[in-house]
Formats: sequence, C-alpha cells, structure tokens
Amino acid sequence: MMTPARWLIAGSWLLAFWLFAGLVVAPALHHDLEKAAAQVTSKLPTGYEAAQVRFDGQRAVLSGRVRHESQRAEILIAVRQQVRLDAMLTKGLNPVQAVVDRFEQVPYPAGWMLLASQGSRAQLIGQTATEMEARDLSSYMQEKWGDRGGRIENRLKPQPALYDEADDLKATLATLPKPRPNDEADAAQIQIARIGGSWQRLIPDSQDDRLKEQLSPFGITAADWEKQILPLIESVRRYQKDQRNSATEVARQSKLPPPHLFLAARQNRLLVRGETATLGIKRELLNALIAAFPEWRVLDDVRVNANRRAVSDFGPITSALLPDPSDEDPLNRSKSLHLGLSGAAWENVDWQVGAEARPWEEKLPQDLPGDLLQVDHHMVIDWLQGKATGIPALPIRTQPSFLTLTLLPDKVILAGQLSEEALRTQLIEAARQKYSGQAIIMADALLVRGTCEPTREIEHTLRSLPALPALDKPGLLAFAKPGSEWKSLPATQGIDQPGAIAASGLLPGDFPAAMAEDTFWDGFDHLRHYWKSTLNQTKKESAP
Repeated sequence: MMTPARWLIAGSWLLAFWLFAGLVVAPALHHDLEKAAAQVTSKLPTGYEAAQVRFDGQRAVLSGRVRHESQRAEILIAVRQQVRLDAMLTKGLNPVQAVVDRFEQVPYPAGWMLLASQGSRAQLIGQTATEMEARDLSSYMQEKWGDRGGRIENRLKPQPALYDEADDLKATLATLPKPRPNDEADAAQIQIARIGGSWQRLIPDSQDDRLKEQLSPFGITAADWEKQILPLIESVRRYQKDQRNSATEVARQSKLPPPHLFLAARQNRLLVRGETATLGIKRELLNALIAAFPEWRVLDDVRVNANRRAVSDFGPITSALLPDPSDEDPLNRSKSLHLGLSGAAWENVDWQVGAEARPWEEKLPQDLPGDLLQVDHHMVIDWLQGKATGIPALPIRTQPSFLTLTLLPDKVILAGQLSEEALRTQLIEAARQKYSGQAIIMADALLVRGTCEPTREIEHTLRSLPALPALDKPGLLAFAKPGSEWKSLPATQGIDQPGAIAASGLLPGDFPAAMAEDTFWDGFDHLRHYWKSTLNQTKKESAP
C-alpha cells in the first residue's frame, strides 16, 4: 500500500531520473547526433565550406551556403536518411525525425572575357563556366564582330570549378565595342567584361599595376596575368606605338611638297630630271624606264631629297611618253617633254618655250610650289633645244657621310656612303677583324660618292663597332657619322616599318631619316627571316 512516505520516495527517484536524462543523457545524445550528421555531410560538396548541422531534439537544423539547388537537395536527403548512432539501444535506427532547411544558395560568379584588338583583328581570351558556354560565346562574338568588318581569334576556356554560367548575355553583346579602322592612330583597344555584364575599357598606355588593379574584381590570377593577359597587352602596345609612329610620319609627310619629274626624249636618249624622297623610289622609276624602253639610253639626273613627300605613284610608263612620229610639227616627231606628278598621269609639256616660261604651272597641286620646278625645267629645255650636248651640269649639293649596321648573330650588313675609297676599305677591314670567325660581313651597300662631305678621322668609329647580339636576341641596328662612335638599339619587330627608324631615336635630330632608312633595306630582309626562324624555334622549344 502506497503511503505518503512511499509516494515521496518514488517522486524523488522519478525527478532524479529526469534530471539525469536532461543534464547528462540529452547533451551527450545531441553531441552524438551532430557528430554523426557531420560525418555524413562532410563528404557532400557545397562549393563552399561543409554544411553546418545542429539538433533541436531530434530535429536537424541545416545551414551554410550551397552553390546549386541539387547540392541542397542531396544534403537534405542524406541527413534525413543516412544519420545513425552507435549506441546499443539505438544502433541501426535513424534518430532524425525532421530536417529544417536554412541553406543560402549562392552561385559562383560568371566567367570573364578580355578582348584585345589591333584595328579590325582581335583576340578574345577568358574563362567560362562550361564548354557549351565557351562555344556559344565564341560563335556570338565572332558573328557580331564579323558583321562590323572584324575578325576574332577565340581562346575561351571552360573552368567549371571557378565559375557558373551567366543568366543573360544581352548586356555583353549589346555593349561589344566596334572594330576600329586599321589606319587610325589609335586603332588598338582592350576591353574586359564579366560574362553577362557590360564591357569596360582598359587603357593600353596605363601602368601594369594600374591595369592589374582594374582586373582584380574579375578574379584573375597571377598566372593568368603573366601567361595570358600581359603578353596580349604588350602586343597591343607595340601595335599602337607603330600606328602612332606611322600617323606621325603621315602627318609629317603631308606637310612636305610632293616629288616632281621631267622626262625629256631626244635622239634615243631619255633625260630624267627632278626630285624624289628616297633612293628606292628613284631606283624603281629608272628600272621601269629601262625595262619599258630597252633601245633608249636613260640619263639619270634625279636627286634624292628627304624633304620631299615619300610617294611614288607616277603615271604608267608607256610609249606615250616618247616622241609622236605622226605629229604635224617635225620637231615634236623627234623630241618630247613630259611632267610626272604623284597621283596623276604624265602631262605633255610644251618644250618650245623660253627658259623662264612655266607652261606646267596650272597643272601643279597647291602644295607644290612652282619655284621647285623652275631650275629643272630650264635645264631640260636647254637640253631639248640643243643648247647643251649632254646632261646639264647640276648645282651639286654636298651629301652627308654616314654609316649603318645591321647585326645578327651570324651576319653583319654594313651600309651607308663615304667620300673616300680608302675609308671604305678601312671600315670593311675593321669589321672583318672585329667579327672574324663569328659572322659573314656584307658591305655591298657601303658606297663611295664624290659628292659626300669629306671625313678626316674615323678612329673612334673603327674602335667602337658594337658586339654581335646573342642567339636569343632580336638583332641590332646601329648608326654613326664617320669619326663618331656608333649608336645602337635592339632590332625589335616593327622597326622595319616606315618611319620607325626616324621615331626610334637612333638618328641625330637633323639627319634626313629617309636617307638612312634606305640603307637598312637589305638588313631588314635578313632580320625578317631571322625573326621568323627564331620565333618558330621558340614555339617548338616551348611546345609540350
């Protein structure tokens, strides 16, 4: 029979049991549950840190970040079905009665693209979420850039472990910049975009640190910068520098008077008199005349003047430039005179006029003063009218003496002009001693001209010949006035472009650049072959 005392004792034992369960057993059970759940979730990917699990009784509360909805679902199912305790009474049973989802779904950012264009040609590099996204973007970009007259080389690579696909490409395609004309001074451009976002312009002239700062929000690694982006930026910078130098040269040339030529014919002789900007233009013209009229003797009275515009598009060389045997005037049947101007056909000029006449003046462009033609016209008129029996004496201008060198690891091309044959011999001998057994010496373009300014002493020049470049170097260009020390610079690609020598700082400021550039022609041919072979070898060595 339960007495009050017995009821009190039984209640005390029951209270002690519940206190033990609440203070000892329950915390241990929560710990075991959370440990078991952590073992299950630790192997399941989230894209971030492992899922966090705590228990409210037998109710599992899951939190943290997941990248995809499929990851969330996989973790919820695993906790609901796979958590087990090792205790004897609960072994094999699932203690989880409910699962509370408090996950935050946070996708990775979309990939990035960098567009580096040189005029209408562009390279596209970057990283996408999937192979399919890379393929689609390549197709869209090529189509849109191509519709505007450009061409893109695509080098997009999928990196699914770093990026997720963009939801919408409209902004990226809508803000894609247009290709710039190849003949613009600033035809180069660099643009970067987060896939799905708008393009942002990068300034190629900016310092590398500034560019890296602008790229940092896109998650670009140091390896990406060194191996992919920086070489592309440097290529754009070289192109931009070449374009600007070319534009500067075009602007300079536009301020110079164009060339002019008089072509006089009599007694199977052709007298060519006038001025062109370069020796190459003069040679091209004389070769064309000799080839067109092999039975006529061509008399060369053409001067080379770097202060003339370097254009050569004279009219075609045809029999129309010779005397017309059907002309009613018997004098015109044996003699003729034509004026050659750049960009125009040869103009027939009346030669039966006084020495001071200017029958050609109305034919001249506005930027060609008639005074530049007057002396030449006077001379050819005298020659045609029989007042001179040969080529008329010209007021001879003293030309500068100068030397140029093109150095490759196995070749030395010596060029330029001097006034004395003895000096030429000394220079060639000095080059042979300097480079003996190391390189072939080529000196056919080192000329002796009586019209060059004299040189007294060339000891400094002989002793300062630059050393040959190493095999892994691009080559070397050098310039010297006889008697002074050589000045040199690396023969990097692009130095063979028009105006590049003038802009390089190799020449003295008052020296006619076109005259020096002509002497590098043969050297440029050897350099191009060397650059090409060296580049191919480098590619083979770097190939895996």
